[in-house]
Amino acid sequence: MNENNNTEVTEASVEAVDSTAAISISDDRMTAYLTMTAPENGGKELSAEDIHKEIAVSPVKAKLEEEAIETALKQQNYDIPIIIARGVRPLNGIDGIINYRFETGGALTPKKNEKDEMDYKDLGLVQNILSGTPIADITHETEGEEGVDVCGIALKSLPGKPAKYMVGLGTVLNEDGTMISAAVDGNLRWHKDHFTVEEVLNIGEDIGAATGNIDFIGDVNIKGNVFEGFFVKSKKNITISGTTSNATIEAGGNIDIKIGAVKSTLKANGDIKTGFCEGCNLESGGDMISASFVSCEALSKGTITAISGKGVVIGGRLTAFKGMVFNLLGSGAYTKTSLTLGESAVLAKEKKELEEEEAQLTEKTTQYAQLAEQLNATKKKAGGLPPDKEETLKTVIRGRFQMATEIKKIKKRITEIDESFRDNSALFVEIRKTVFPGVSVRIGELRKKVEKEWDRCRVKVDNSGDIVIEPITGRM
Repeated sequence: MNENNNTEVTEASVEAVDSTAAISISDDRMTAYLTMTAPENGGKELSAEDIHKEIAVSPVKAKLEEEAIETALKQQNYDIPIIIARGVRPLNGIDGIINYRFETGGALTPKKNEKDEMDYKDLGLVQNILSGTPIADITHETEGEEGVDVCGIALKSLPGKPAKYMVGLGTVLNEDGTMISAAVDGNLRWHKDHFTVEEVLNIGEDIGAATGNIDFIGDVNIKGNVFEGFFVKSKKNITISGTTSNATIEAGGNIDIKIGAVKSTLKANGDIKTGFCEGCNLESGGDMISASFVSCEALSKGTITAISGKGVVIGGRLTAFKGMVFNLLGSGAYTKTSLTLGESAVLAKEKKELEEEEAQLTEKTTQYAQLAEQLNATKKKAGGLPPDKEETLKTVIRGRFQMATEIKKIKKRITEIDESFRDNSALFVEIRKTVFPGVSVRIGELRKKVEKEWDRCRVKVDNSGDIVIEPITGRM
């Protein structure tokens, strides 16, 4: 009786303990954990529903990792914190950047030439750029993306910083702000923190070893001189405040050398103007003006004038398509000086080339005619020609026609040149002071040597078709 009573007391004193679920959140609120306890003494196991009820009364609002909950229940992962939800961290914006397509910095260094050799006369002072050429690419900053913690509280992001750049003079920013381009043709230069494009190249020093050669698409203004062995080229105008010596100057527009040029090559599509000119080779598409031309080779498609200062022409050979005006022509030492008026020198060369081409075409036409005659004779005798011979005959006939057309064009141009040789009535050389013996003048195909000194005179073609020297009366 006593034994049975003891057993009942022992069983009644052991109490069943159910499994429990606890939800916890990390200090940064970016992770939520589930921790389960094991049931004891036959206590109740947790179900997924029990866990979700516990989560529902917790602060957790983030999306649950259901698979993690299922796995924890299935494997009975008691007393182990299981991650059941994660927050989304904010994504800060990315800073904007600018990428330049050209080297920044202003140091002058020799560049490599076509032979991959260092060219110490090309120091990179000029960097030509055409309007519309991209200079820099800009990537905009991003705003970033907000985050959210496991409690559903939004977490702000930091926006990126804009790219630092400046739209310099002569450049332009496109509409969406992603590219800087050249707004004009000019010289691309770096100024501390941005590029500019200069339409006019201003150089406040001599052109020499410190600057290197200049080759620019815009106007060039040089405050100093151009030294021996260096060149200045421009698609537009060139102005030089000093002198040029054994230099080359080429301009798509005008050349203006304030003091003068010595033993230099000057070539311009427009006018050439110098203070003085000595031992130079000049060619201009417009007029040519200087206080003196001494021992120069000059070709002007306009006029050649030397009336300022001494206004003297001594030695050399000068050609002008439209006329010449000088103060003094030649010298008392009878220095040989040759003048050509009109396009005769140029046209004579063209005429000779045309006549040679005409002779070659005429000879070839004769050969084609003989071949065509032979093929036609064979065709008549045999009643036909093989396909290749028939094609040859067609080619010969077409060739004869084309050459005849070309010969006709050549003859027409030769006639035009001959007529221009004859029409020289408007051409003259005017000497406002003195012309000396030793001077020869060519107008068209006519030539005249000055045999004695003349003062205030004009050399021209008279009504009889001869070159004459006549005095100038009255005021000029």
